[in-house]
Amino acid sequence: MAWADVLGHELAKRIFQSHLSTGRVANAYLLSGPEGIGKCRLAVEMAKALNCLGTEPRPCDTCSVCRAIARRAHPDIHHLMPEGASDEIRIDAVRSLIGRVALRPFNAQRQVAIVDRVERLTEEAANSVLKVLEEPPGSATFLLMTAQLPRCLPTITSRCQLIRCHPLSAEALQQILMQVAKCEESQAQAIARVSAGSAAAAIALAERWQPAQELRARLAQAAPEAWMEYPLPETRQEVGEWIDGMLSWLRDLTMVAAGGASHVVHVGSGEALRTQACRVEVDRCLETAFEWLRLRESLDQFANPRLVATLARETWLNLQDVHRRPSTVHGQAA
Repeated sequence: MAWADVLGHELAKRIFQSHLSTGRVANAYLLSGPEGIGKCRLAVEMAKALNCLGTEPRPCDTCSVCRAIARRAHPDIHHLMPEGASDEIRIDAVRSLIGRVALRPFNAQRQVAIVDRVERLTEEAANSVLKVLEEPPGSATFLLMTAQLPRCLPTITSRCQLIRCHPLSAEALQQILMQVAKCEESQAQAIARVSAGSAAAAIALAERWQPAQELRARLAQAAPEAWMEYPLPETRQEVGEWIDGMLSWLRDLTMVAAGGASHVVHVGSGEALRTQACRVEVDRCLETAFEWLRLRESLDQFANPRLVATLARETWLNLQDVHRRPSTVHGQAA
């Protein structure tokens, strides 16, 4: 995979390529952007470019170093991410990483440490990373990644070259879905619209497209009481995907209720959205979104999935209470 094969992220690629061409590579980079948009692929590409044995342009993707890095089998390229029940990066893992990058490269030009989700560093681990960034080994480059920049230690952020990565375009997602998930064009278009620029989310949605369509049909029903007839999802993963789908629908419902119907992503559901928007208030939609986000977070913290699903359903039914004062809807849904 060469730079051209990394879809989107044109600014990030230009920054990396400029630093490589001038030889002014920073000791540490921090790639910030939403989950699933390709930050790790960018980091791996940079690691290859730093150590490629081929001629320009680099990386060549054909030399032994490029191939080993692509397989995550190179001894001088180190990957670190949260692990365990706590989903944290702990001090022992950081100490091991620092010990390895302090050594001379085995068969590369530079040691490269790729650290994903740096906001999940424990306090002790974050301080250890900060110390090595203050006095970095001369033959090492750190490529850090986060989807939650405000939660990162400010002193770590200040010692990195910050590169902001943006969600992928619908066109890029459609191309990825057709190539990777083997989706038909029409299905790829529909999935790309509701995936919020995340390739990971789009591919995951393609794998569960039928249940997602069933949830969308249920959300579009005019009678909220019909929800009581459907079984709730039970596993943690199913409930999480269920809430994500409900949040996507609620986003469109809020847009229609607020007069921004031209921006909906559930194309073809305009009538259902307009009908529901006549019975809700924008403030109540926002309250519901925050409640679902709290439920989603509690699910990640090992709350009972069945309870979370029940509460999410009740929140939706409360929002759809027909006795609430109706709001005026502006514009037309797609």
